[in-house]
Amino acid sequence: MKQAGIGIVIPVYNRERELRRTFDSVVAQTYRPIHVVLVDNGSTDGSLALCRELKGAYETDDFRITVVEEAKRGPSAARNRGLACVTEEFVAFLDSDDEYIPESVSLYMQAFESNPSADIAGCTIRLIPEQGKPYSAKAVFSNRVEPHLFHSTLGTVRYAVRATVLRAVGGWPEDYMRWEDWGLGIKLLLFTDRIVWVQTPPLVNVYLHADSITGYRYVPNVPDILRAIAQAHEDVERSDSAQKARLHKLLLYKQMVVAGLCRKEKSPLGTEIYRSTMETAGKDRTMRWFLLIVYRYVSWGGRGSAILANRLLR
Repeated sequence: MKQAGIGIVIPVYNRERELRRTFDSVVAQTYRPIHVVLVDNGSTDGSLALCRELKGAYETDDFRITVVEEAKRGPSAARNRGLACVTEEFVAFLDSDDEYIPESVSLYMQAFESNPSADIAGCTIRLIPEQGKPYSAKAVFSNRVEPHLFHSTLGTVRYAVRATVLRAVGGWPEDYMRWEDWGLGIKLLLFTDRIVWVQTPPLVNVYLHADSITGYRYVPNVPDILRAIAQAHEDVERSDSAQKARLHKLLLYKQMVVAGLCRKEKSPLGTEIYRSTMETAGKDRTMRWFLLIVYRYVSWGGRGSAILANRLLR
């Protein structure tokens, strides 16, 4: 029986040095057929030329390579451009500075084959900092929205999905450049709970560095973060979820976590976000008390805000 195909979309922006490592990890996959879509997002180095070189060197009948360009800046626009090129049933997204282990795609496809009704196959990832030892990201195997709010269970490289499902929720949000995978994850989890997890091993090595697509500081990204949270409120409100009230409270709580983290980074934005979040909470005394607790706790360096949320906002 012919194996199902999968499209792997890789947005590329000035990744001439890193892209070959990422691409080599896709070439090394034990699964075929694969369709790789390389989307150059206005690179000013030799990335586009490298994409075309890779296509000429590696394309075969069962390893198709499409190279396209997307003028609109941002990884979401590039990923949506790549999604438009995918004709396969399933699609996954890989950042141009990360890499798969050789069995990644095979394990995704085995998960779908063993669970024919599944819309999403998720995985764990391994984080590789610039300094220090690699470590596995927190693993949360859930099909609910709540864990994703705090742990990004459906981060960019943490899953493969049916292309029809991704298109049904509108694809990647292009109105903000950070937390776009967090926002998309909320849409997906509001749309479907048919998720299967590849619990071990971690399928993706994610390299943490200052100019990575993911990024890891809060203050420079505050405008996009607040847009993502505001959009999430709208998505929850439009959904059929029976937990709307709880999800709105958790999103407010998440916003206050961001306020605490900004204060921890010694930015006045922390105080600004704190005040606006309290205004949104209105006269709900219990909620205001919870928000004050998490703000102080996080700004003082406390960790485990998700545990606090589960205990305080039942």
